[in-house]
Amino acid sequence: MEPTTGFPRPSEFWTGKRNGENAMQRSKWFLMLLLTAALLACAFTCGCYFGGGNDDDNDQSTDDDSTDDDSGDDDSADDDSSPDDDDTSPAWSAMTSGATANLNGVWGTSAADVFAVGQYGAILHYDGAAWTLMTSGTTMDLYGVWGSSSTDVFAGGGFQEDQGDYVQGVILHYDGTAWSTMAAGADTEWLGFWGSSATDVFAAGFLAHYSGVMLHYDGAAWSTMETPLMAVLYGVWGTSATDVFAVGTGADQISGVLLHYDGSAWTAMAGPSTGTLTSVWGGSSADVFAVGVNAAILRYDGSTWTLMTSGASADLRGVWGSSATDVFAVGGNGIIVHYNGAAWSAMDGGGPTNLAGIWGSSPMDVFAVGEGGTILHYGL
Repeated sequence: MEPTTGFPRPSEFWTGKRNGENAMQRSKWFLMLLLTAALLACAFTCGCYFGGGNDDDNDQSTDDDSTDDDSGDDDSADDDSSPDDDDTSPAWSAMTSGATANLNGVWGTSAADVFAVGQYGAILHYDGAAWTLMTSGTTMDLYGVWGSSSTDVFAGGGFQEDQGDYVQGVILHYDGTAWSTMAAGADTEWLGFWGSSATDVFAAGFLAHYSGVMLHYDGAAWSTMETPLMAVLYGVWGTSATDVFAVGTGADQISGVLLHYDGSAWTAMAGPSTGTLTSVWGGSSADVFAVGVNAAILRYDGSTWTLMTSGASADLRGVWGSSATDVFAVGGNGIIVHYNGAAWSAMDGGGPTNLAGIWGSSPMDVFAVGEGGTILHYGL
């Protein structure tokens, strides 16, 4: 290889004829060449050579090697075969739940402390390594789960005969050791739970003939709250004890219902015309999302609810996010859609199984549950 500009050309150096050099000058040039060769060898060893090439692992663009580590490469679409961290994208994968019952709700305190509830009183717990079945003490279907800590968890559900003529409900509490039944509205089916603390918990549900009801727990007992509409209430979420949202369906069992609690009373909120709304979650009091049938997604900006383009193709049953720019919604036929702060887009969830609930501990640790004991996990 010819030296780059600033170095003598080899033909001139070795003949000693360049500008009448004497022996001392030739020795000087020889030492310089040896030093240059050493530097070039070092540069080759570091993978940073002169003269170009396209196998530079410090390059912040596409890497085309087949064996070297890409730890300095930001491109997630590298075409090498090594399983480097920057070549791995987060994805949904199926977990072994050990259950066959339909799962309806999921919630946890961390990536290693997650509860899932479902059909026939099924309650599963994940410890970061495996899912195990817990003894719930009931055979009623469970729909919602929420807690203030790993030793203070609420779950609920119930049983309904055809046409809603007879409803029987149950609320369970977990103290870190065992689940026990609480005294609370036995004639109501409980569908959603949320709280701001261990002494401020809300339970949403309905009585016979689709009369909506909301319960409140103050740390000692459950009490019934008045709501302004005849409705089935499916979901509840809030930012504080004085800023709580609930969603459901009206007495016609068709129209979506939006309610808000200000710490004193529940009031109906105006919103776009939609079908049944099934779940609600927000990043703040001025950034709230509600989802429902016919792929409906609504967003509240602190003053107005607006209908979003969801990118979904089926009814949506659950919504959760880590922030207002990282929101997931799940529903029928295994649909999973994600909002990045600009638009919703469909994700590959790995199958057609109906999904009903979603929760995560972080953007890279999200759980979705559904039909037949299905549990999906999103992460690296």
